[in-house]
Amino acid sequence: MSDVFWEAQEDGEPEPSELTYKRPWWVTAGALVDLILLLVVVPVGILSLIPFVFLVYVYFAQLLVWISPVMLLLNIAIFWWSFRRKQAGTTALAALGIAFVTLAFVVVRLWQSPIVILGITVGQ
Repeated sequence: MSDVFWEAQEDGEPEPSELTYKRPWWVTAGALVDLILLLVVVPVGILSLIPFVFLVYVYFAQLLVWISPVMLLLNIAIFWWSFRRKQAGTTALAALGIAFVTLAFVVVRLWQSPIVILGITVGQ
């Protein structure tokens, strides 16, 4: 190989690594909550195919709807922070957190139970 190839590669500025960014505590806490949410929703969603176990998923969806403003604001902030720093894993977890809260609204609405957000009944 010629020296030209190696010289051209060394001249460029290296891209900043994910490790160079100091992750704020709220991003770490939110990503941990989203990871726990992922580990709870997927098995419950699979088990909800069994009759009567679906009621557990409806109850869980009602809990997610109850804290939905906090979860949505946190996940939007995490998504914005991690997308700007090109952290794919954290961005994906934040997007899944937003999707799970949206799915919880759909499940609660289809079950026709009252929508309660932070203790306030909405609608009905």
